Amino acid sequence: MQRGNHRRQNGGCKEHIDKETFKQIFRDHWEAFKAENPRYNNEYHDTVIAKMLNCGDPKTMGYAQYRCCHCGEAHKVAFSCKSSFCLSCGKVYTEKWAAFIGGRLLPGVVYRHVVLTMPKCLRLWFYRNPALLSPLMRCGHDCLKDVFSTFKRADIDIGTVIVLQTAGRPGEYNPHLHILVTSGGLHSKTGNWSRADFFPYEMLHKKWQYHLLSMLRREVGPAAQPDIDHCWNEYPKGFVANIQKGAVPPGGEGLAKYLAKYLVSPPISVRRIVSYDGNSVRYWYRDHRTHAIEHLNLPVLQFIGRMVQHILPKGFQRIRYYGLHSHPRYRKMRRKLAMLVPHLRAADGEYRIRPRLSFVQLFLLTFGKDPLLCPKCGEQMELELLWHPKHGVIRNYFEQEMREVILGPRPTRPSQPTARRAVPRAERMVPLPLPFL
Repeated sequence: MQRGNHRRQNGGCKEHIDKETFKQIFRDHWEAFKAENPRYNNEYHDTVIAKMLNCGDPKTMGYAQYRCCHCGEAHKVAFSCKSSFCLSCGKVYTEKWAAFIGGRLLPGVVYRHVVLTMPKCLRLWFYRNPALLSPLMRCGHDCLKDVFSTFKRADIDIGTVIVLQTAGRPGEYNPHLHILVTSGGLHSKTGNWSRADFFPYEMLHKKWQYHLLSMLRREVGPAAQPDIDHCWNEYPKGFVANIQKGAVPPGGEGLAKYLAKYLVSPPISVRRIVSYDGNSVRYWYRDHRTHAIEHLNLPVLQFIGRMVQHILPKGFQRIRYYGLHSHPRYRKMRRKLAMLVPHLRAADGEYRIRPRLSFVQLFLLTFGKDPLLCPKCGEQMELELLWHPKHGVIRNYFEQEMREVILGPRPTRPSQPTARRAVPRAERMVPLPLPFL
């Protein structure tokens, strides 16, 4: 059985943990885990795990090949699996979704970040029946709309961006909602924007309890009644809902990125894994109450179970938009608010939206070097071809330019002229015996 690499540090031998360690855990024990847990013995979960294991393998996933036009050196960059369960793809997807979520916020409108949780006795219902997760997200929007309308004593139309997170900090199953909600909304009678400079957070606890338990009674039926009665008696002040008290917080450049990590990140990061010896996995987490670092040492099959229980059903949308942010209304509401509350346009910047970073920019930010510099001569490499294991060479850019040098460029439509480069890459290549010539 293969183990993780080792390195010497301070005169001793310390286990080196990286993303390959996480993969090795599943290579060693995935079949044994499925044998003990038939719930996960299906094609869908096998596909998710296989994508994660093959991420970065050029033979399985395909690759983009770059070539240095100065010395002829070739370099392959494997395609990623783009799975939310993959430790390697988390950073790229965090940047992508942070920009996307930030771009969906209404300009000039101030937002709050609300977290809605549930007691432990209710979590098992959602684990056994993932179909309840969709009404759970809708329930979060209905709760906040009820709070605003009750507080304002009128029907208030709000906007929400809701992200479902199923993992608690230790990795246990703990479904809860992270919500970006407009701090105010449209008044149903006057049609004007009604601001909420103060949020009735005490009311939120009781409202969330009422809406969540009502949803369970409606979706599950009498079987959930004992747990529902227990929650009414055990939590007389309502369920836990975290929100900043007092006035609306200023700014918030990082809030969209903070929220995005719950959408795309796996339930654990590689830096939190301390060791893996083939039989058990040791990792740490920061307790949200004490803020102290706690360590857990779990049998490897239990660790795998803690990870795969957060794989959502196929096609499930973990981020959803309601109210003013719903897809059919979003563009119309954006234009309406721009005319309705022009003074808010000056506040455009409450959430500063940064453009999505390219592959090269992300690599520079993470590793501090340009990935497209030739490792042999230091010159800039250029994209040569794209290859896929099922389709072979999808596109050969150098071959296309060589054909244009010999036969001339393909004719373009007059309405869409294409600007040719002054010096094509093929003319700058050294005369080496390359396979595509």
